[in-house]
Amino acid sequence: MLTPPSTPLPPELLHRKPGTVTAAQVMMWLQFSFLICCGAGTGLVSVFWTSVDFSDFAFDQDLTEGIEDFAALVVVVVVATVLVVILYGILAVKIGAGRRWAQVLTILIMLASVVTGFLGLYTGFQAGDEAGAAVDGSRLIWTLLGLSFPLVTLLCLFTGSANQWFRQKGRDPLRGLPPQTPQFRPY
Repeated sequence: MLTPPSTPLPPELLHRKPGTVTAAQVMMWLQFSFLICCGAGTGLVSVFWTSVDFSDFAFDQDLTEGIEDFAALVVVVVVATVLVVILYGILAVKIGAGRRWAQVLTILIMLASVVTGFLGLYTGFQAGDEAGAAVDGSRLIWTLLGLSFPLVTLLCLFTGSANQWFRQKGRDPLRGLPPQTPQFRPY
């Protein structure tokens, strides 16, 4: 009588990147592209729409001081957007290569995005008097649409095939092995 092994057998090596990893990569590239196209503009609009009091820039006293403060704020938003774009690009490439650190970091960033998005929905993206007020339909739709990217990325990275891909470090275990040819099967 055969007894099962005391330790589980290792899973078979994946010779191709799973579709869930490819989908996660595509979602990261879409977010990368969205940030390039709309990131700095959206960041500036959201900063000015929700929290900037233009009287703080002292435009009425000395125009040069107000412009310097305004320019510094614009530079901070643009630099932050560029850094996030670079990070998303690196993560998209390294996810495809099967790097576990990229999977973990992407999961953490996507979780933070989802939590921030839902908190933003609850507070109406304002910390003032309107916190907890009902959200209008257009803001709700756009936020949920924006949250779909991180949610799909998270779902893809939590699948078994994706975990196997990251466990085996992508195609690295296949390096040095002879090329795999399909077995001949007669009709």
